[in-house]
Amino acid sequence: MFFKRKSDSVWAQEGEVAAQAAAPAPKEKLGWFEKRARRRRRRIIFEEVLGWIMVPAFLYLLYLGYRAVGGIPKEGMDFFQEIIGLAMKSF
Repeated sequence: MFFKRKSDSVWAQEGEVAAQAAAPAPKEKLGWFEKRARRRRRRIIFEEVLGWIMVPAFLYLLYLGYRAVGGIPKEGMDFFQEIIGLAMKSF
């Protein structure tokens, strides 16, 4: 109240300069190639995150299914061994 600063003082001018310097610069306009690259990068990251979530969930569901039926039946194991044997003979 008693010691009011004048607006044309050195301190007030420095504050205005700092405020102007802190103002954000206008965003640059991106061309179609940059937009395409950013979309591709976002899509790849999304697919990676989705993969890290979905693959363990799928494996866990397979495990729960295995536990629900009480294991693999003997006939199923025989079938899988026969398929694997045929695949190995072909090489």
